[in-house]
Amino acid sequence: MVLGAVATLAVAATEAPAAQEALAAEETLTAEEIVGRAVARAELQREARSDLAYSATIRAINQRLDGDGEVEEEETSTYRQYAFEGVLFDELIARDGEPLDMDDARDEARRKEEFAEDVRERVEDGEDPRPRDENRVDFDEEFANRYDYALVGEDAVNGHRCWVIYLSPRDGDLPVRRGIDNALNNSTGHLWISMDDYGLVRVQFEMARSVRFWLGLLGTLRNTRGRLEFERVTDGVWLPSVVDITTDQRVLFRSQRRRIVRAWEDYTPVPVSD
Repeated sequence: MVLGAVATLAVAATEAPAAQEALAAEETLTAEEIVGRAVARAELQREARSDLAYSATIRAINQRLDGDGEVEEEETSTYRQYAFEGVLFDELIARDGEPLDMDDARDEARRKEEFAEDVRERVEDGEDPRPRDENRVDFDEEFANRYDYALVGEDAVNGHRCWVIYLSPRDGDLPVRRGIDNALNNSTGHLWISMDDYGLVRVQFEMARSVRFWLGLLGTLRNTRGRLEFERVTDGVWLPSVVDITTDQRVLFRSQRRRIVRAWEDYTPVPVSD
């Protein structure tokens, strides 16, 4: 399904945006076909490494909530995201609105050096140059093959006309290669996919049941739900704008409710060097 969608999108990519919109609007597609074309579009963007052409500011908020959802404690961090060693790097530049002190600046410089060394080693070994991240989720064929889909309606999100698609885990054994896979395999939710160019505009999800992490010896996630949103920064290029996740965590014998928010701001094209 995805290979056929790649071929379709490769042809559509040569057409004007208005023609692409007309093509999408005139076709009658199943939920699986829409998701397949959305995954194919995302794959083409990853292959083009379009995200490296932009820098951005990230505002990160980490909150501890009480039983009523009120904020008991909050930490904020500000990062500058940019291409470094051929991958995206998030450089910490402020904590709670204040510039880094000398110790934090020194630690951040050391982290950047270690990041560069890790990337170089991975490139030499022929691996994905992005540093290992147990929680990274790519909108790709492996992700798509975990779920069944149903087209449940249409909606407008941030000015984009979208198909709304419900997803639920497929029956049977699903892959578990990383810790995040347990969460993915137990999540239901909705996708908002642009009718213009099959860009993924929004994801909302919730975990249907509790999930253990660290082999279940140290912690459990419960009542986890979240929202991810993306913005089209130019024709054919969609980049993250918001990640907002709330979860109840039980680590060892202590329970707490956490909310984590990351917001990308000020996407700026990186000047092309001669």
